[in-house]
Amino acid sequence: MSLDFSPIVSLPLLWTLLILVLVIGLSSVFFYGKKGVSKNRLWVKALLFLGFWTFLGLAILRPQVPNSKVSEPWLVYEKGLERSEVEFWKDSLGVEKAIEITDFEQQSDQVILLGKQFSQVELYPLRDMEIDWVLPRGNGLIQDISWKGYLRKGELQRVSYSVFSTKPDQILKFGISKTDSLSLNSGWNQGILEFATSGQGRAEVPLLMGTDTLAIIRYFVGPSVPKKYQFQLGFPSMESRTLATWLRQKGENVSEQIQLSRETFLESNKNSDSLQVRIIDPAQLSQKSVQDWVKVGKGNLMLIQVGDPSAVTQQLNRLFGTDFELEAAKTELENGLEAVPFSWKEKRGQQVSLEQRIAIQRVGGAQIGISLLESSYPLVLEGKKEAYEEIWGDIFGAMEPAEPRSKRLDAPVFQGLDTQIQLFDQDSLPEFWRVGEDTVWLKVNPINSFQAEGKWKASEEGWIDSGTDFSVYGYGLDELPAVVTARHISDLGKNTKAVEEAQSKPISPWIGLIGMLVFLGGMWVEPKL
Repeated sequence: MSLDFSPIVSLPLLWTLLILVLVIGLSSVFFYGKKGVSKNRLWVKALLFLGFWTFLGLAILRPQVPNSKVSEPWLVYEKGLERSEVEFWKDSLGVEKAIEITDFEQQSDQVILLGKQFSQVELYPLRDMEIDWVLPRGNGLIQDISWKGYLRKGELQRVSYSVFSTKPDQILKFGISKTDSLSLNSGWNQGILEFATSGQGRAEVPLLMGTDTLAIIRYFVGPSVPKKYQFQLGFPSMESRTLATWLRQKGENVSEQIQLSRETFLESNKNSDSLQVRIIDPAQLSQKSVQDWVKVGKGNLMLIQVGDPSAVTQQLNRLFGTDFELEAAKTELENGLEAVPFSWKEKRGQQVSLEQRIAIQRVGGAQIGISLLESSYPLVLEGKKEAYEEIWGDIFGAMEPAEPRSKRLDAPVFQGLDTQIQLFDQDSLPEFWRVGEDTVWLKVNPINSFQAEGKWKASEEGWIDSGTDFSVYGYGLDELPAVVTARHISDLGKNTKAVEEAQSKPISPWIGLIGMLVFLGGMWVEPKL
């Protein structure tokens, strides 16, 4: 029989206490020997003390023994699952007993759940049990998937997935052109695929494995909110002009300020009162207006056209408390891009991209980025606009300024299951939000006063309107069945700790207490006899 221990104090304190009591007790026996007490009495005293010490340790260590009431695990399988599949998993898992979930009547406290689709009603009898879930092997089976239920036009949609492939080299992709694709391995595959959104309103994109449709990714695209950029340079270059043109083509508000002399500037589309991103060259770092603008967190700063990266890095770290650090570049850039012969050392709290040639760090309420690229505009001249879009889209996506009003919703949303909705508004937050016929009551986040959130259960399938500028798609429980089952099991997991504790039971504390009293009584009686 194996023993586990659950001591009432930390192990260092426990051993210190036991050793101290042991030394004191044996020392008293030693001094009795010095006084001429007979060896037989010394043995009796020592044995009585060691008995007391043993039961003291028993009381403090609180040993536990396996619970004899816990039975062997049963394999509980999905209704209608093929018998060959059940027998395969019985042999693989070394389980002797198996039963269909509709016939299960709590024959065991431990359950191995086999199948991809179980309802809440079927799982309810398992709420107080230890559950291990096993998914049958099926090509294209999705265990987990998530994406953004709401995003802005042009924003990247990221789909995280866990999908099973029965053979290698199958291609996972979206059913639209110019998007990511991935070659799968045999077994379970996890990862992220992304694509840039287009259009506006309701959107549906199929997720494909080869020619088979695994799921339909449904989400809502809101209008893009133009952000305000300013180029503040000592002299314009082809690199800065191309970048400004690209931002304008994306619908952003772009202004320019060219420094003609120390106190003379040439500006276009002046909007300095509400700037969100400043793009500068190193010469502008000496201007106090730029320094103060960043330090109070009014916007984000991006440095380009960096000729002396060592000096600029030291200046940035001194001015704003950043932690940028250069190292020798180990790789060359693709697509003929040119950069200074350095790269950024990866550090915690920083985001690096493009073979570590661009780094971004948040300081207070602002983000500071610095690029070691000398030129990226040749990509546009060579017709490689997608590569150019990928570079600067990722950079400015990471430096995205906060919007005055937005919402966040993770998809997929399932009918009848809890979904969390978050609203962001820098003016005023509503107390409730209407989605179709449902009312979602909102609670302001105690940490962020501009954020409110609430839980909602979709009461219907299909597209559900919320006002005139937003819709949510409610998936049925038969769509993506393994994902639905995972959520059901997650809800049951609230009882996991209690189940684990029930696998063993403590020895009665009265044993330690009574044992100590008996041996203490013997130590008191022994001198009198």
